[in-house]
Amino acid sequence: MPCNRLHPLRVDREITQVIPAISMPRLARSRPNAWAALLLLATAAHAQQPADVAGSFAHLGSGRLATRTVVLTELGLHDPIVLRAPDSRQELYLPVPAGVTLSDAALQIDGGYLRGNGGRTTMLVSLDGSPVFSRSPAQEQGDGSATLGVDGAPRANGFVRVGLDWSSVVNDSVCADQTAIGNVWRIAPTTRFTYRYDPDSITDLRGAWSALPHKPVVMLGARTLGAPAFDAGWRLESLLQRDGRTPVTRAWPVAGDTVDLSGIDVPVPLRAIPAFAALAAGGSHTLANPAEAGALVALTPRPAFAPDLIVADDTLRNTLNTELDALREQVASAAPRAADAFDAWRARAIEPIAKPLAAGEVRLAHLGGQTAIVVGDKDAVAALARAWRPIDVTSRLIVHQIDDAPNTRGDGISLALLGGQPRTLDVQDVAVWDANFDLGAASGNGKLPKSVVLDVAAVPTANHAGQTASIYFNDVLIGSQLLNADGKPQRIEARVPHYTLAPNNLLRVVFRRQPEGGCQSRGQDHPVAVLPSSHLTLADATPGDDFTGMVARFATDANVIVPAAYLNDATRVLPRVASLANASGIAPQRASFSVARDGEAVSPKGVFLAADVTLADEKRVARLSKDRLSLVDASGRMLADVSGLNRVGVIEAVESGSVRGIVYRTVGDTAAILPASFQLSRGDIAIVDGSGTLRQFDTRHPGEVIDDDLGRPWYLRGWLAWGAAAGFVGLLVSLLLIAHIARRRSQDKS
Repeated sequence: MPCNRLHPLRVDREITQVIPAISMPRLARSRPNAWAALLLLATAAHAQQPADVAGSFAHLGSGRLATRTVVLTELGLHDPIVLRAPDSRQELYLPVPAGVTLSDAALQIDGGYLRGNGGRTTMLVSLDGSPVFSRSPAQEQGDGSATLGVDGAPRANGFVRVGLDWSSVVNDSVCADQTAIGNVWRIAPTTRFTYRYDPDSITDLRGAWSALPHKPVVMLGARTLGAPAFDAGWRLESLLQRDGRTPVTRAWPVAGDTVDLSGIDVPVPLRAIPAFAALAAGGSHTLANPAEAGALVALTPRPAFAPDLIVADDTLRNTLNTELDALREQVASAAPRAADAFDAWRARAIEPIAKPLAAGEVRLAHLGGQTAIVVGDKDAVAALARAWRPIDVTSRLIVHQIDDAPNTRGDGISLALLGGQPRTLDVQDVAVWDANFDLGAASGNGKLPKSVVLDVAAVPTANHAGQTASIYFNDVLIGSQLLNADGKPQRIEARVPHYTLAPNNLLRVVFRRQPEGGCQSRGQDHPVAVLPSSHLTLADATPGDDFTGMVARFATDANVIVPAAYLNDATRVLPRVASLANASGIAPQRASFSVARDGEAVSPKGVFLAADVTLADEKRVARLSKDRLSLVDASGRMLADVSGLNRVGVIEAVESGSVRGIVYRTVGDTAAILPASFQLSRGDIAIVDGSGTLRQFDTRHPGEVIDDDLGRPWYLRGWLAWGAAAGFVGLLVSLLLIAHIARRRSQDKS
């Protein structure tokens, strides 16, 4: 049994949790041998623990269960989920490691209910489609909390599906009005799902990625990086942010670093080694020498050191080997017979990190009872992108070449390739079908989305009640149509206005069934199918000069430019570069990367994203000097002139020579910590801070009324004015030509 098993008191506490109805004193009175059994169990546990240093290294890191807690706020649900009368349904998808058995899994639902209108109300909770909990409250209001056990069976899709069904019947006569605004059930954002799993059961990269926590630790070799490691680092964090995670960037621990050792568990035999003994006291500790840093790596205690992803370069490998060499000297001195066991542990746990990677290689490591994904360059990061992650069913993968171009080869792309899987929905009142995709996946070759083409088939209702399909693109209603409901395929087409395009896009189709008239039994669900032929149509486009236009340009190509100073402060600036890339719609696997020398005026060769870089021949609106910001629109009118700003940044669509791009500049002495979730939309200037976009300006088209010509594709909008002018000029030329010909004929006759 590994050396980190439970303390005797912890064993007692675990057993009391299994039989909570019986207190420990009562147990001792009723069963005189109970305490003896507990002590025997604890003694047996300790008897199986390694009694020497060699045995401790042989079992180091094994047998540890990782604990995860998924809170709704981490999934982006910051407001309560309100289920309203008469019927309301909601599904939640809680992430778990794909294909891994769970233990001690439990769902804690926080919330409450209101029953001001009375009647019969029912709340039903299901897990993976199986009903597991039901409650019919009778009070006007009350607590809706519940704790549910969750089956630990492996989920191949990496999700536990939670169904929430709320029903309210005010009057048993269906002829009566069932409106009941006072009958609601509220699910609080603090609702959480907790489980444990064995990291040793994760054997491939795909499973390791699915097991990442909400705040994964990205470990760098040092705070100062070379350009290749920096390049791999920002791309890796960009992928994490796109998956809804908030990466924590740290540098590899070295002597002189102060770490938090709260809750560290140092096996007793290892305390004979000075480096381990120094860590055993816990609390805040400054690593005195490389051996102590090596001991920290060996124990892998959270939160002091627990890498989930590692950007491995020569600096990291040299540091790691130096620390473990120093630790081995102490082991050989204090316990010479344990040196071989130390070497075996080092080969097993450390070699996947310390061994140099081939170009494009990504590999899996098991360190200190947890998994870590190790990458070395930008090509390796490409294998972790969402489109290619399903093939990562191995512990080691080498990327020689990946086609990272968008999936557009013609004038359309299937919605199934964009995450909108064809399926059938049961519609009682409302049902939602959606697809979430990056703009880069739906554009390319000079083309952008033009329209949504949705092919559906709806089952007839008993009384031919109407059913509608409403199409939303990034929460903008772009089309709605009444379904034929005859069981035959029906095509619905809705044009995509250019101002709705964003770096990340949500296509949502809401199917709504109208109430059936007359006095009859409660209606049943009626299926509506979204067919595989549903797709986006694409069209040639000339993007504008604002953020929306730049998002369209970045869909196929982008050059990310940072100053050399960024490489000296990698742990702070990597999240900023990743957030800026995602906000601008730059796909990390398709972008190029370059570093500008300090003080150099850069002349970009193609569309670009530049952060705190001086650009040659720059045409811009924002003027910055230390903590002062001045904004002037195209007409020369001063929009803002303020000073004293700090912890904010300015993002602007600019030109450098004839090349368009986006530039970010820090305002004040302290840079803003940009959130991972913000995006750039319409306009050409944005002021941002840690909360997101503070204010956005459109200085090039102030006060412009958005007009997509209603019946025409938006990409033709710019040609209409020119077409009208050209038509008018052509008419004048034709009239002059006719007059000239008439005059010549008149002269010839005379």
